[in-house]
Formats: sequence, structure tokens, C-alpha cells
Amino acid sequence: MLIGDFVPKPMSECNGEEILRELCGHLRFDLDTVESANCIPCRMPYITSMFMPRLRTDRPLPIPRSSKNLAFISQFVEIADDVVFTVEYSVRAAQMAVYEFLSIDRQIPPISRHDKSLQVEFKALVKAFR
Repeated sequence: MLIGDFVPKPMSECNGEEILRELCGHLRFDLDTVESANCIPCRMPYITSMFMPRLRTDRPLPIPRSSKNLAFISQFVEIADDVVFTVEYSVRAAQMAVYEFLSIDRQIPPISRHDKSLQVEFKALVKAFR
């Protein structure tokens, strides 16, 4: 196939080999060195919704202001300085609701700020050059 004949198609229409070829191109891997691989396409259409640009007011608080008996628990609540898509995020939202409504005097575990950790940043730097 000539380069000029290449017609791109949506990822949803690609087979496993085409996806692997695309990935190897992005990572600058030589596809000829791949002896075998299983690449099974799957679609998760809502997986990226948590990472879309948004305002702080787009998501409700775990316990809305002036709520007496309603709370939200999930990845889609607003917890300041926390990172969605982790089990800890969902657990933290549930703990906030339960502790508040049942008047449980316990601290919510602190948020680990891995983005501020020099150790984490150093490990990422080392891995980037491997």
C-alpha cells in the first residue's frame, strides 16, 4: 500500500493487529520484533468521562449543603485535591457521608498527594529514560 493510499479509520473499526501497529508507532517500537501478541479491542465509552474538563461546580459535594439525609457516593462527587478513578476516592466519599450523618467522630484518611512527592517524581523520571 502506498502512503498516499492510506485512509485512516476510527479506532472503533480497527482490529487488534491495527491497534497494536498504531501503539507500536506511537511508542517507536519496531513491530517486526514482536513475535506474538494478543490485542483484543474493547470499548469502554464512559471511562474517560471522569477526566473531561469541568468546573468545581459540575459535580455535587458528597453531602450537598443543607442536606439532612441525602448523600452521594461515587466517582462523580467533588472531593477537593483528590484524584478520581481510585478506590480510595469512592471509599472517602462514602466515609464522609456515613461519618457526618451518624455523627461518628473519626478522621477521614488523609489524601496522599503523590503529585507532590519527590520520591514519586524521581521514580517517574527514571522510568521515562529506560
